[in-house]
Amino acid sequence: MNSRERVLATLKHKEPDKVPIDLGGTNVTSIERVAYDSLRQYLGMEPDPTPEISHVQQGTIYPNQDLLQRYAVDFRPVTMNRAPRWVATRRLPDGGWYDEYNIRWKKSLYYYDAITYPLASCTSEDLEQVAWPDPCDPMRVEGLRERARELYENTDYAVVADIMCRGPFEQACRLRGYDKFCLDLALDPAFAMTLLARITEMIIGLWDAYLGAVGDYVHVVCQGDDLGMQTGLFISPQMYCRFIKPCHRRIYDFIHSRTEAKVFMHSCGSVYDIVPEFIEAGVDILNPVQYKAARMDLARLKKEFGNDLCFWGGGMDTQRMLPDASPDEIEAEVRRTIEIMAPGGGYVFSPTHNIQPDISPDRLDKVYETALRHRCYPVCSRTAVPRTRN
Repeated sequence: MNSRERVLATLKHKEPDKVPIDLGGTNVTSIERVAYDSLRQYLGMEPDPTPEISHVQQGTIYPNQDLLQRYAVDFRPVTMNRAPRWVATRRLPDGGWYDEYNIRWKKSLYYYDAITYPLASCTSEDLEQVAWPDPCDPMRVEGLRERARELYENTDYAVVADIMCRGPFEQACRLRGYDKFCLDLALDPAFAMTLLARITEMIIGLWDAYLGAVGDYVHVVCQGDDLGMQTGLFISPQMYCRFIKPCHRRIYDFIHSRTEAKVFMHSCGSVYDIVPEFIEAGVDILNPVQYKAARMDLARLKKEFGNDLCFWGGGMDTQRMLPDASPDEIEAEVRRTIEIMAPGGGYVFSPTHNIQPDISPDRLDKVYETALRHRCYPVCSRTAVPRTRN
């Protein structure tokens, strides 16, 4: 099988010849710039002085083709252009900037953090006057169809429409502040619903433009909305169903109406309690499978939801294990994950999240080298395998 055939079989819950592998197919399965430079140096590759940025706030890049080919990566992304004309002029002397929603971002070591919330003091009346960005700005999709068609027609990779905006919950928190918006849900539900509706309309407008350009050429469409923490959800399952799930359903129904591609949803942390709701809302693929978070056990997720969901990630914990793991521990954990998640198809291998500078290049190389050696089907299933590290 070539890469595209392998991925399409996997996403149809069929066993391909090998488990698909991802690094940089999305901006939440990629690598931070410093870590990327270190990896290239470790592997004896020429420096890549101007890699394409995949996510400004996270400091991640799209790896060069030589690295993707070395690790037999099966995906190639096509991403919406980042900003309309006026945003580029809003850089600040401290290196930060205002985005098109008027959120101010400031560099904090490797990342950018939001330091202002433009709708923090907004009332219901004020919300009527908010000027939203134009999702139809032609700069957003300039040249996009040609890039997607080139990947579709002249390569055999699976083509990914990468994440280009936050989901309704996450964006509302960025505009209001997490504490304030969570209080809105409890104390001012009418305001919360109005704000979520406006954000959802904006997201659908962006997808309308994006899929109008690339919908015929992509196999996976990615949307993010971070709802989980390490220990559980930001909000209760009941609040999710009342406020957020209807927004997700509108977005995913729209995406499915415009393309045959599968819907990939990124939501960090412990989201076990609402995975059935994700499925009902139209999610086809769950990422990142953060198995060190509460109730996110791999075998449990595979057993309970593997017939309805594909899983993308979880190949190696990037928070607690990979920064300190020995080669033997990495080998055991990668094999364990593949043996649990791969049987029956529906699994794409990648670490749980983006690779950060605290992960040494020898460890990262060991992850992918091990995955390449153990990705071939048939894969024996394990339903209960002791973890190598708590």
